[in-house]
Amino acid sequence: SGIALKDIGLYEEAIEEFQRALELRYRTIECYDEIGDARIQMGDFPQGIKHFYDALQQDGLTPVQNSGILEKIASAYREIDEKKNAILRHQDISFAQKATLLEKIAATYEEVKEKHKAAEIYRELNALDKSRSEGVARPQVSVVPRRRLRFSFEAVCNHPRIFLLCSIIFALCFMAFLPYTKTVDNVDYFTPKDDPDVRFYDGFKGVFGNDEFFIIAFEEDDIFTTKNLNLIKNITDQLETLEEVRKVKSLTNVDDTIGAADYFEVTRFLEEIPEDERELQARKNQAVTNPLYARNLISLDARTAAIVVLTYDRPEDDDYRTRLISKVNDILQPYRAAGEKFSLAGWTTTNLSLAQYMKKDVATFIPITYVMITLMIFLFFKSLRLTVLALANISICMGSTMGLLGMTGITLNNVTTIVPPLIMALALSDTVHIFSHMEKRVLEEFPDPRKALASVLNKVVLPCFLTTLTTAIGFLSLVTSSIPPIRDFAYIASAGMLFEFLYSFFFLPPLVLFFSPEKVYLEYQTRKGMTQLLHRLNDFIQGNYRYVIAAGAALVILASSWATQIKVETNLLEYFKSDSPVRNSIAFVEERLGGVGSLDISLQATDKDAFKEPANLTVINQIQAYIQSLPGIDVTTSFCDFIKDMNESFHDEDPAYYTIPDSRKMVSQYLLLYDSEEIEDFINSTYDHARIAARISEHSSAAQAALIDKINEYLETIDHPGLEIRITGRAKQDVNIIDTLVKGQVYSLGLAAAIIAVIMFIVLRSFAIGFLSLIPNLFPIVLNFGIMGAAGIHLNTATALIAAVALGIAVDDTIHFLSEYKVRRAEKATVSDALKLVILTKGRAIFSSSLILCIGFGVLVLSRFVPTVNFGMLSAIIMLTALIGDVVLLPAIISLKK
Repeated sequence: SGIALKDIGLYEEAIEEFQRALELRYRTIECYDEIGDARIQMGDFPQGIKHFYDALQQDGLTPVQNSGILEKIASAYREIDEKKNAILRHQDISFAQKATLLEKIAATYEEVKEKHKAAEIYRELNALDKSRSEGVARPQVSVVPRRRLRFSFEAVCNHPRIFLLCSIIFALCFMAFLPYTKTVDNVDYFTPKDDPDVRFYDGFKGVFGNDEFFIIAFEEDDIFTTKNLNLIKNITDQLETLEEVRKVKSLTNVDDTIGAADYFEVTRFLEEIPEDERELQARKNQAVTNPLYARNLISLDARTAAIVVLTYDRPEDDDYRTRLISKVNDILQPYRAAGEKFSLAGWTTTNLSLAQYMKKDVATFIPITYVMITLMIFLFFKSLRLTVLALANISICMGSTMGLLGMTGITLNNVTTIVPPLIMALALSDTVHIFSHMEKRVLEEFPDPRKALASVLNKVVLPCFLTTLTTAIGFLSLVTSSIPPIRDFAYIASAGMLFEFLYSFFFLPPLVLFFSPEKVYLEYQTRKGMTQLLHRLNDFIQGNYRYVIAAGAALVILASSWATQIKVETNLLEYFKSDSPVRNSIAFVEERLGGVGSLDISLQATDKDAFKEPANLTVINQIQAYIQSLPGIDVTTSFCDFIKDMNESFHDEDPAYYTIPDSRKMVSQYLLLYDSEEIEDFINSTYDHARIAARISEHSSAAQAALIDKINEYLETIDHPGLEIRITGRAKQDVNIIDTLVKGQVYSLGLAAAIIAVIMFIVLRSFAIGFLSLIPNLFPIVLNFGIMGAAGIHLNTATALIAAVALGIAVDDTIHFLSEYKVRRAEKATVSDALKLVILTKGRAIFSSSLILCIGFGVLVLSRFVPTVNFGMLSAIIMLTALIGDVVLLPAIISLKK
């Protein structure tokens, strides 16, 4: 049927039939001969001559066939020479036109390995250029073909031992720093240091002390028994001996103000542990009704007690929290052994748990990723040797990347822990594309293994370089973030991309040459499963491209509507799985006592002793009362609580006097009588800077932001002359972080998209194709946001990274697809033929690399950290939707050109 179609001039259809016969290994000599003849008839001399040479390489070639094909090749050369001479003789075309036509002919000779003929044309072109009149402006025409400017990998393949040794030495320069790679035991690094609110917060803590704390809580039928109070006292006394502890507060060491008419004194609430039942009952009633104790140190039903441990602010000491919690657990261990159950909750324990989960994740991710990738490689290539080669390449890339962490001092944290599985998957991507081009037919064309491998590398290096560049740009766009760990991720991930490219083209090829070529070059066309799948996929797309585009557009519209439902929110409690000890401890404490989050109000006056004035104390009291009324605020404490308690005690414990005194003189008198350090946490020594401390149980950053907005709105309604009032505290910092993060990621995504688009326009030399390349890459990102909105997944510190990272990675397969498509179109293939050839030649590598990336990201779902789970799951989905965008949607859109 192919011969019949060729005879009636349907050359493209005939070629398609001959290619089908080739796939069946049927009469290969005749098929190559007929394809070459059809190409020549179409004017495609390079491909025509190439197929004639393919026919000459086949086994079973008869002398008659050999001479006939050689005659056709000679005839083709004569026709090319005639065109060249006609061009040189032609007087009516400009030098620029002649140069362009001659360069095309020279390129034809180069395509068919006739370099001496190509060189002859360039010499003639130079001679023609010199013979032109000096008065004529020189056109901007290069007489040296661009092809010659491309780096050739023949040097790598001809000197494999030298390049292998250099690669190993280069890797060892980084791997020597592997012992210095550290993980961290805190997550303080999320705070941007140059933020004005952060600087104010640091100054605020310098006045009132570090506001970080954690609570040790336990529950009994009645806390007020001699046994239970002694237990609290013993633990409190032991905690106070720890050098890592700044202060401890419990029922057994807190101060109490006791007074009579015109007199009060400050003593310990429990100077001695009572043994009398009546006295115990009296103490219980006093504790649950005292605003300074209730829900701070004792639950309202007196069944749960809390020991509040305040810590130092030691950001430079990475092991501080680890040592502290370890010593605390040592103190609690004997009591736990006796049957007591303690819940530890607060930023200290949460922070440490986040870091410890991260360490466990690293220990899980790397070995599982190795196992999964090994299975995937073997599944795709069915070759143990290629599997070993790929693992060697991945290992040296991983070692260099992790060594760079130690070299630069960047730590493994909850963001950079994503790097190892990510780099392992990306390192395999270029490896897959190289292996996919190592076919048996390459050995037939280049019997010398070194030349065969060089031809493979020369063919894939440009698209692989572009994929490395665009992926690195996607990562580097994140350096605009003001959050340190995200910038660290950007630097390390982009460096990892550089490593994987260098090792894939300078370390891997020498290793390949150590194996017998027959063992590592495969015959993919004989593997009917993938080949048949790609054939059917091509037929489906080209037969239904309008329906494919319509379905893609519908998905984008639907996803866009769902994306509007995304909430920008970080909920620290939801970072942990529902059955985690940390989450259970926080829930226990907040249900029975108060929240473990903190929000502070800073009130600064211009005059010393300003907060001895009743008017200013009234402002504090008003603000505190309003804050206490807001949902999510559990307990508030301020300087006013102590003043009102003093006033009540001074008036014989009359509750009617639990108010702010009327005169400054009375306040000053109370402060002279008051002998306790507890007010130092709420007022400074010059009485011109006061603090309202609030414990909150609201963990959602969106809800915290709403609380802050309400407080700010209230502050605008009250009169506070001479006072500068500002909201601060950890909750304020958390809200700022998520706001900064989201704004930064939107900017990063836009920057990455713009730079990648420009690169695509330049490389593909076509605005239309460059614009077209953006469609299959924005497609998965839009679907990602749609899935997030539909599934209720919040935009937070982890998921905000996805878009910029995914854009850099997803564009890789688009580059491979469109680069091959341009080559096929330049060879005069029709749109349909070009698409079919691209899908058949690039489809295997695109499918393989996409699925491997899914595995790399999919490993992250094993994390104990919920945002990392979401990041891994969504990124894996993006890789699948990017695959659909590249091999289904993109060909369908290109098919519109028909």
